[in-house]
Amino acid sequence: MKRWIVAALLLFSIAVGANMAEEYKRPADQTYLTYPEWFLVFSPEEYAAFLKTHPSYDFPYFGHIAQFWQGYKAMYDQTVKHHYPFNTGYHVMVMVIGASTTVEYTIKSLYGNSVGRLAALTQTHGRTSEQAYGAKVAQEYVDFIKKKPWYQFDFGSKLIGIYTQNDFFGPDFIRKCERKFALSVEYGIKYIYAKIIGFFTGIGYEAPSMQTRVVMHKGAQKEIRFLPRYDPFKDHILAVAKSGYDIDEIAGNGADTPILLSVVSNDKKKIEARHCLLESPILSQPGYYRCLFESSVGRLAQTLRKGDYGIYRNCLPPDKAMKLEHVFDY
Repeated sequence: MKRWIVAALLLFSIAVGANMAEEYKRPADQTYLTYPEWFLVFSPEEYAAFLKTHPSYDFPYFGHIAQFWQGYKAMYDQTVKHHYPFNTGYHVMVMVIGASTTVEYTIKSLYGNSVGRLAALTQTHGRTSEQAYGAKVAQEYVDFIKKKPWYQFDFGSKLIGIYTQNDFFGPDFIRKCERKFALSVEYGIKYIYAKIIGFFTGIGYEAPSMQTRVVMHKGAQKEIRFLPRYDPFKDHILAVAKSGYDIDEIAGNGADTPILLSVVSNDKKKIEARHCLLESPILSQPGYYRCLFESSVGRLAQTLRKGDYGIYRNCLPPDKAMKLEHVFDY
């Protein structure tokens, strides 16, 4: 009788483990297809850093539009190279966010280089409080979307804050009014758009898991961990690698499956040594480059241990350092 009970419990645990593994499984092609999505985190991060010391109209909007679509094409080519089936849902999503970003950046550039520049000509007292407020919100937005979907960001309170956290009158009144108008339109449209996207996402998709299932080993010791997804994953997987573990599986993808990484540095030799699938300049910071390169799940820990990678919270790493920007965990 005891044998039957033990056997039943063993079969039950295997079934539960299999179901859990299936729940956390994601298609292998998403390590490539998530790059365009993450570029729309890297680009706002670059924008937020730029706004701290520059007017918004000087940002290279059209250069970022080109980099988005170039990156999408390069990653699509990789999915074709690896003979992955066409991921219709993900391609539609990338097209939607790419088109909306193209429209947004085009409007920002045209407006900023006409109305914005004209208003700036009247500015004689340095940066207005509205410019500082816009830079602060841009950084808060970046910090948020590194961990959660963008459409959950509280644009409504940021819209109200334009008027409650900035005086109406003051030096450079014309520039203050122009910045209030531009930020109000931006936050207002994004508030409505985010509500629409959030509504239809809730109808069409289940809430995404916020964890990645990772199977690893150190010597004969095998272990399963559930690491946080999105930006924090890189911190945790780097710590796992440095503690001596090797990786067997990530999100249901085995040791031979390719996995994409991105790094940023102003050391061109270090960049080129990664044999980049895609190398792009950081347009607002001349001399810095982003490199997308691939490893495999089974070699990932070794790749991370061998590379001189650091975790930096700023947009750019220190001189000659190599920032581990992201590990694309499917």
